[in-house]
Amino acid sequence: MQRQYIMILFLALALLLSKAVCFPEESARASQTVRYKLAKAARTFLGLPYRWGGMSERRGADCSGLVKMIFAKLHVELPRTSREQIQSGQEVPLDNLETGDLVFFSSGGDTPTHVGVYIGNHQFLHAEKKAGRVIITDLSQPWYAERFLGARRVVDVAKDNGRT
Repeated sequence: MQRQYIMILFLALALLLSKAVCFPEESARASQTVRYKLAKAARTFLGLPYRWGGMSERRGADCSGLVKMIFAKLHVELPRTSREQIQSGQEVPLDNLETGDLVFFSSGGDTPTHVGVYIGNHQFLHAEKKAGRVIITDLSQPWYAERFLGARRVVDVAKDNGRT
């Protein structure tokens, strides 16, 4: 009888260990953060055509439409325009940016005219009208550095509200 218990314990242990050995991608997926998933989802839009007022994965998107689509992939609802999006989440200083934060720019005044998603390493992903497509740009690029308006963190806020 004791031998049977030992065999059952041995089999249970073997199954637990085999799952970890045979399916390492499952444990890796479980450890991915929401921010990592957000950056990964954002990169799938690279090259998407710029389209003013657009919010289509096929026909193109403008900057705020792109941001809304990226966050929607993770079931986080954001407003449609950059003017509304800058009201979402919590303000974040430039030197405290984390992947998934929204970065806002203004060509004049306090109203945002452009938005993107920070993806780390001082870079952000955005739909740029001049480039005609979704690109990655360094925040130190002069046009953006001079017109940086602010940043907002919406991922942690949405998580706290049970939306992610």
